[in-house]
Amino acid sequence: PENHAVSSQKLSSMERSSATPHFLFVTTPMQGHINPARRLAARVMASMPGARVTFSTAVGGHRLMFPSLATPDEETVDDAGVLYAPYSDGFDEGFRPEVHGMATYKERARAVGRETLSAVVAGLAARGRPVTRMVYAFLVGWAPHVARVHGIPAALYWIQPAAVFAVYYHYFHGHEALIASCANDADPDAAIELPGLPPLRSSALPSIVCITSPEHPHYLLLDMMRDLFLVLDEYKPKVLVNTFDALEPSALRAVAQFELVAVGPVVPDEASPSSTDLFRRDDGKGCMEWLDTKPARSVVYVSFGSILSMSKRQEEETRRGLEATGRPYLWVARKGAGVVMEWCDQVKVLSHPAVGCFVTHCGWNSTLESVTSGVPMVAVPQWTDQPTVAWLVEARMGVGVRARADGEGAVDRGELQRCVETVMGDGEAALGIRAQADLWRWRAEQAIVGGGTSESNLRAFASELCS
Repeated sequence: PENHAVSSQKLSSMERSSATPHFLFVTTPMQGHINPARRLAARVMASMPGARVTFSTAVGGHRLMFPSLATPDEETVDDAGVLYAPYSDGFDEGFRPEVHGMATYKERARAVGRETLSAVVAGLAARGRPVTRMVYAFLVGWAPHVARVHGIPAALYWIQPAAVFAVYYHYFHGHEALIASCANDADPDAAIELPGLPPLRSSALPSIVCITSPEHPHYLLLDMMRDLFLVLDEYKPKVLVNTFDALEPSALRAVAQFELVAVGPVVPDEASPSSTDLFRRDDGKGCMEWLDTKPARSVVYVSFGSILSMSKRQEEETRRGLEATGRPYLWVARKGAGVVMEWCDQVKVLSHPAVGCFVTHCGWNSTLESVTSGVPMVAVPQWTDQPTVAWLVEARMGVGVRARADGEGAVDRGELQRCVETVMGDGEAALGIRAQADLWRWRAEQAIVGGGTSESNLRAFASELCS
């Protein structure tokens, strides 16, 4: 019925080539997915001034992005001309595992998402704005089905490192037992060699590959990732990756079955917004004024992202470790004791000359923002791709050190103090790390300036429908 209902909306390749380029970006209502997708959408629009761009996330996220709308699902347009048209994932009040149950999310989000995103696409076509290309982030793996029904080419936007894509690909294509065995090996020197990648220790593997039971609290994420790769095998879309050639030359070519195209680092610039924060509390002006009073490279900036909350013990160890350094620190968190601020514009903070170190959970967005600001890092990875990102920070780029967690997964105060001093002190190690941070900032800048590898890749992608 769905195929029949929208068959009249399908575009032939000839019709697509003559239509105004119209990119539809689709993502889950999560901060770490919305930000890089919005930024890439803005870059596409900047590289093709005549193109249309529509951004679609679930109603639950849309209403947090735009709290002043008359209704939660009302469309709106931003200053750059991007249209925001939400779909529904069946959880318009927001998904809460304790209320809805984890088991219900995947099937309901897929069924309702397919139907309502299809309605968004059909509605745009009916208004004379037919979509000519869909770009989807990785937790809406059902989106290419909608694109196919409407005859629209789709591309996956992979918002994690290319190395993580390669590990997942090999995990779901014959190496599952081998990777899981390494990930669960108690020997810290246990390592695995996968096609196209350097040897990776168990501590450098993304956390979900250690899951061996459906009872695991994060099994849903592994299950959704498995679905994503099944869909990738079926549809074979182009894969845009938020990385750059100089950083991951081998990983970008580690999966011969797919064309991975580096378009990063996708971080805020003049063309793209800093963020549309779902948790914004104030204008962040206070933290910038406070930074203005501090000497160059003197402040430790601390943030562990917007999803996982810290244990009480980890909060206490972090606070004590920071105080033991004797250095001023700016700690941003949404909850918990010892919080300096609930929100700040992270890109502005990292760009401030007073910031000398970033203690980070190694979310990929945060890491790229730190790299492009030339700020050294103390890596405190928690889950998903973060252990692999910490490996890139420490072993690949040399722009920081990784804090070692204890048997309970916490970083104690002494270890945190040691890491901060290693990065911010006057020793040879600190000088080397700062030099590497400057080098990688330059390499990242070169990738996205006019004629750079990532800028050229994105421009080619954006214009290929018009050739």
